[in-house]
Amino acid sequence: MNQVVVKRAAIFSLILGAILGLIALFPSVIGFSLFAVSFLAAIIVILYMKKNEKHLGIIDNEQGAILGGIIGFFSGVGFFAAFSPMVCILRLIFKERYYSYAIPDIITEAFWLFVVIVLMVSIIFALTNSAVGMGVAFMLNKIEDKPENYDAPLDIKIED
Repeated sequence: MNQVVVKRAAIFSLILGAILGLIALFPSVIGFSLFAVSFLAAIIVILYMKKNEKHLGIIDNEQGAILGGIIGFFSGVGFFAAFSPMVCILRLIFKERYYSYAIPDIITEAFWLFVVIVLMVSIIFALTNSAVGMGVAFMLNKIEDKPENYDAPLDIKIED
């Protein structure tokens, strides 16, 4: 898989995770946001990249799984990178009326534990989105029209 595709997928998933992290600041939709980061991030980013074949071409199941894992990890990191500071800011503003999910306390007392939790949760998101990305690639391979001999091996001879 091309490194440019991987970098674009990481950037798009960071942006998606940050947007979902900001939406999750409303306590009534935090469950939907976490569900979207857990299971829907790979679908959203891969379909966005496939739109008009601008960022992503034809992918097989293995590439879909790898891309889904990358998307899941970076969307989890983006979610917590946007959600955690905003929760701390809202906790300062609203003191007792906003539930802070113990994020300000864990950041001030044990920042290393916060980093470990974010990394482990992001790895779990990567695993679930990897399976979803593989399923999306499988479905796209069934639906898409492929050009003739798109998977033919290259017949290149190098003679010295």
